[in-house]
Amino acid sequence: MTRIRRDPEAGRTLAELIFGIVLISAVFALIGGIFLPGRWFFLGGLLIGAVTAVLLVINMYDSIEAAISMNEKRAKSYASWHGVLRILITAVLLVIAIWIDVYAFVGLALGVVSLKLSGLLHGPISTLFGKGLGEDKKE
Repeated sequence: MTRIRRDPEAGRTLAELIFGIVLISAVFALIGGIFLPGRWFFLGGLLIGAVTAVLLVINMYDSIEAAISMNEKRAKSYASWHGVLRILITAVLLVIAIWIDVYAFVGLALGVVSLKLSGLLHGPISTLFGKGLGEDKKE
């Protein structure tokens, strides 16, 4: 899984972010599945939100990789367009979710936010990811 990008370091970082999204979403699923009365709507929204977060982070990496090979003006335009596209996709999904049920909205929002939390908790998640691969960080 760490070789999903041409650059091994970028591939590992992307794999760690995806691992973090899955881990954080699992924690949200456990808590919401136990305590919320609309648990099925919440879990459905959370699943869609987590899948969206994974697709968003992959799109970020792909657009950065593509923009690197472009001239400055084209790269700015390309990166801006992809950023707006990610925001629009998230907004449309949130509007649909709130129309379906408030618990679906909460689940979807938490699933998408798991991308941000995965980035903020990258250090501990990277350590867990390395232990999962059997790596020992003694240097």
